[in-house]
Amino acid sequence: MNNHQYKILNSSIFANKSWHYFIIIVLNTLFGLQILSSFFSLLVNFLRERPAVGLFQVAIYALVTFLLVLPAGFLFRVINKRTLFMVIFISVSVARLFIQVCRWAPLSLAVSALGTILWMLSFIFIISLAQQRKIQLFFTFFPALVFGFALFSALNGLFGTWDMVWRLSHEVFLALITLVAIQAALIFYTAKNIENDKNYPDGSGAVFYSIAAYLPFVFLQLYQFQNIAAFNAITGSNTNLSLFIIVLSNTLALVFAYFIEKKILRVVLTVVFAVLFVLSFLPQITGIAYILQVLSGNIAGWWLLLILLNRAISRTSLKTPWKNTSAFTLSGILLFVFAFIYYGSYDMALPLKSWMIPIAAAVLISVFSLASIFNGLSFRKLMAGRQNTYGSPDQSSAGFLSKKNLSKYLSVVLMLSLFIIPAILIIPLENKAETFVYKDSVRVMHYNIHQGFNIDGYQDLESIARVIEKNDADIICLNEVSRGWIINGSADVYAWLKSRLGMHYSIFMPASDLIWGNAILSKYPLNLIKSGFLPRMDAPLQRSYIYANVNLYGTSVENINIMGTHLHHIEGESEKRQAQVKALLEEWGGSGRTVICGDFNAVTGDKEIDMIKEAGFIDSQFALGKQDEFTWIFYEPYGRIDYIWVTPDIDISGLNVTYSRASDHLPISLEVN
Repeated sequence: MNNHQYKILNSSIFANKSWHYFIIIVLNTLFGLQILSSFFSLLVNFLRERPAVGLFQVAIYALVTFLLVLPAGFLFRVINKRTLFMVIFISVSVARLFIQVCRWAPLSLAVSALGTILWMLSFIFIISLAQQRKIQLFFTFFPALVFGFALFSALNGLFGTWDMVWRLSHEVFLALITLVAIQAALIFYTAKNIENDKNYPDGSGAVFYSIAAYLPFVFLQLYQFQNIAAFNAITGSNTNLSLFIIVLSNTLALVFAYFIEKKILRVVLTVVFAVLFVLSFLPQITGIAYILQVLSGNIAGWWLLLILLNRAISRTSLKTPWKNTSAFTLSGILLFVFAFIYYGSYDMALPLKSWMIPIAAAVLISVFSLASIFNGLSFRKLMAGRQNTYGSPDQSSAGFLSKKNLSKYLSVVLMLSLFIIPAILIIPLENKAETFVYKDSVRVMHYNIHQGFNIDGYQDLESIARVIEKNDADIICLNEVSRGWIINGSADVYAWLKSRLGMHYSIFMPASDLIWGNAILSKYPLNLIKSGFLPRMDAPLQRSYIYANVNLYGTSVENINIMGTHLHHIEGESEKRQAQVKALLEEWGGSGRTVICGDFNAVTGDKEIDMIKEAGFIDSQFALGKQDEFTWIFYEPYGRIDYIWVTPDIDISGLNVTYSRASDHLPISLEVN
């Protein structure tokens, strides 16, 4: 292709057709990310939880989904461009809408898999348009991608990180159907301008290291840069502030991309950003340092993607896009490998640690970006300022910021508009006056909430909250609290429940990584005594505990200590749980008025349960005649594996084991008098 083919489209096209494509790509990106998120979540929280379904079967399901993109490439051979454009993009929208209304998990999983395939094909189609110079890389395709991700995060923050895909409210459905209707109207209108032929462009061999990097890039975006819940957990900030910083990082990433016009900076910034991008995934970074990681890493990542996309469209030929399709299939396989190893490392022993996976993905993207910038680069032309193959901003004598060019910055203005959402979140929805009620007892509850996913495989945080409210709990020990795991919908379950229940006192303690673990929520002040990790003994999943004092002011009840924990889960590995119980008892230290809550993954008569009894603790269910009420009833072997233990100096009554399908465990609650 000649360099003049990379120049911007004329203003009349830019003002009309290009913006139609821009909105279509934005909404398609939003729908695709939501579909992909539901696909991962249903794989793990529905399919993986079925009897006789193991991690291997889940992996096969996911891998086949991504591999099906390759044979789907035949659609480019047999369907003309106009029809295929409408079929693919409308189908993505319909799949997204279907997932919202369907509440039968096997079908939801199948449709989310199909939607993922269609979303990948839509990206291939857009790439082909960019390769054919039907849309601009810089002013249409790339800004639309950035804005699509930013909109995904903004809506996630607006809904308190509990994604709209899981919600059944009329308001959510109305918002979604409006977006789908807008998308459909734009698709049908824009299709009239697409050729009714089968002449699809295909990329060069470079697509195998440029397009192939896209879905690993998506994984890293969902893992860190667009992950509000993880940002909350790692920095200690709230959803409003986290969303603000993420919107800021996306805005800066888009603004920084305008430096692509500075030819000498392309090489220098690509090298610098490749290093920054890898460093942004160094583990165990918290607080301000993590904020800087997100800001610098997101700017770097989007720059590298722009370099990669430019390389992908730089040389093309008109034929069936098998290279594009093959490269994107490879991209899907890479996404599968990174996600499977990262989350699989918590379920099985692997030679790799989970923190290594994001770094490996970042290294891969950085290396591919460097290959893209240096491959065929002429330094003589670069230094002379004559090389322009990026579809970059207009460099005419009219000036970079002239009125003629102001429309090119509209995507930045749109990005700035997303700051409205964190501003809205600052406004309280209601102002409830606190009422003081003197109590002669407090209700303690233990609940393994299964990341907020119900027994049918859907994330239903509202049902979890209602179960807690039904028990009128004052202090809650929670297990399996997810704060940003992609496979759990990227929700901050801890922050959402704390806000929804109005429990202003809380403590979270991670296990294995910084965004999954145990929590205590309370209506009364909590004073952390200690928290820490339990002996791992080569188990894939690290376990932890929280030990706190509860100040029961305003009641006739003397203060209590409360410990929340979750022990090793493999049935035949009692020795690991025994070591963990021994550590818990040592941390307890013999203090009076202590309650220990947790999922112990053991039943009466097991050695680890006997160890707690021998230390002087009372099994509350047994003491109150409720020992026959199981807490694990949905999967065999059924049993009582969740416990509330108390020291003999605590008077208890009113124990309930509440039936609910909101989690795979049943909660226990009791009165401390």
